[in-house]
Amino acid sequence: MRAEASFRDYIAAFNRGDTAVYGAFYCDDVTLLIADHTRLRGRQAIFDFYAGVKAGTERTIRVVNVLAGRDLLAAELESEFLATRNMPDFAAQPMKAGDRLFLGTFVFYDLEGGKYKRIRSATHYRLFRPHG
Repeated sequence: MRAEASFRDYIAAFNRGDTAVYGAFYCDDVTLLIADHTRLRGRQAIFDFYAGVKAGTERTIRVVNVLAGRDLLAAELESEFLATRNMPDFAAQPMKAGDRLFLGTFVFYDLEGGKYKRIRSATHYRLFRPHG
């Protein structure tokens, strides 16, 4: 249960945009693979990527389910993206201000020394709600 509570703290910090807190969960050489097409290496690369996401959206992650083992944590997450401006080049799909995108993902966190060493995510559903 401790790993699940810690993970929920990580997600809460991520939702707040608190890089100091959520970045402390990462190994120095963390890698993140997003939907098999975006590979990020290191904390700063992850921070920079999500700063770009937050520049045009309000993103909230909801934890649906968590399973934790000694060296692996698996989570089912739902992310809601609310576009705050027009974003024709948004990574998931083009969005206009006011559009909402919901992504369901399965995410695997490989642990080393209690920190996230490798993170892999896969999208299992996508629901788009245009504004208006």
